Amino acid sequence: MAARSWATSIFTAIGVAAGAGAAQLGLGYGLGIISWQPTGNSATVWVSSLAWVTWLAASSTVIGAICADRLAGTGAPVPANPDSVAGQALLVAWRVVIALAAAVGSLIIVPLVAIPSRLPRPDNAAPYFTVGGYAIAGIIIGLLMAIGALTARAIAANIIASSAWLWTLAVVAVADVVHSDGDTTTAAQLGTWQFTDATWINGMINLPGTLLMIVVALVIGVLAAWPAGRRNDNRVGVALAGAAGPLLVALAYFLSEPALGEHDQHLSAFLIAPYAVLAGLAGSVIVSSIGPRGSRAQARAARRAAADDRDARSAAEYSDWAAALAEVDEADARRRDKDPEPVASDAWTKEPVAVGAAPELDSATDLESDAYAPSRAYGSSSVESTGRTYSSDASKRAYAEDTVDEDPVPTSSTGSSTASTTSTGRAAVAPLWPEDTKTEDSPANKSGRGRGRGRGKPSE
Repeated sequence: MAARSWATSIFTAIGVAAGAGAAQLGLGYGLGIISWQPTGNSATVWVSSLAWVTWLAASSTVIGAICADRLAGTGAPVPANPDSVAGQALLVAWRVVIALAAAVGSLIIVPLVAIPSRLPRPDNAAPYFTVGGYAIAGIIIGLLMAIGALTARAIAANIIASSAWLWTLAVVAVADVVHSDGDTTTAAQLGTWQFTDATWINGMINLPGTLLMIVVALVIGVLAAWPAGRRNDNRVGVALAGAAGPLLVALAYFLSEPALGEHDQHLSAFLIAPYAVLAGLAGSVIVSSIGPRGSRAQARAARRAAADDRDARSAAEYSDWAAALAEVDEADARRRDKDPEPVASDAWTKEPVAVGAAPELDSATDLESDAYAPSRAYGSSSVESTGRTYSSDASKRAYAEDTVDEDPVPTSSTGSSTASTTSTGRAAVAPLWPEDTKTEDSPANKSGRGRGRGRGKPSE
């Protein structure tokens, strides 16, 4: 069953392409816009006929492939998984086979144009070979365009709409020339109108004809791509669709190579055809940017929903932070109620302590008593019985602050000062361990050397 559908589609493509090529060529011969007989305007007619043959060969190939694909209907291959590699390969193979079949059908144009053009020309010894080559070139161009038309429906719509416009314009141009008893062989030009009383730019560009080509390409690009764009077809195919029809015309003019001449209609169309391609492309790109039906409303709704969701998440996060802070405050309050913080006492308060000489002891007996044990260990003492003097006030120096004492420092009974002030008025602090105040020449120093130093007791 699958083989029958493939065979049916192939024969359909061949038949439709051959019929379209023969019909278009017959219409061109009948209207007189295609002619191989030498005339007074032989060069102009030759270039115009070559452009028409190239274009109708390409368009016939595309038309045959499109009709075969549409007529296949349910017979066209539908892969189980179109997104898989095997599914994509099957679709590509189908399009290539249908396009090749259409190209085979369009080959009927080659003998239909080569036989009438077999008469030699002054500028071409084998015109039939040249005309047949142009027809084959048009078929190859149509083969490539047919694959694109089978891929994107917008491209197929643009080519069909452009073909309809070109034949309509040709029929109107021939009817106008017949009404005025003119020459039909030079009346209909591919893709444009031959304005006689027109403004020429640099003697090569017909301004009204240029505007006609560009505006029509833009309008067809928009109208042909509009249905596919609103159906949400492939955006790339929709965007490129506007260039398909004008591109066939531009390639036909490029291959025909019109000669340079002033006020030549074919040269003007040759120069403007690429800009018509850009105009058609701009029209389809505009349609592609608009998007499918309701896309803007859906986009606005999506943006609104995203903003609402973002606000809801922000509010939820704010509520969580507020609840967490409230829990921390409650826990802190419960802790303070259960275990209140102690009031700061004066135990750690440091007060200034005046650093001075320690009070003198009355006798050695008082020094030996237990009441003066701290004084012996850390305090200030002065023992004269043995000739040694120990002066220390460690307990006071440990907690003393660096204060300024402007009063003179009292001295001990021996006349020696235990702390002196500096030139800045700060009290000098005695060392932590008592210093040996005896002199080297004293007998006590000689007799008590090495015994009981720094213990706060007199030597025996």
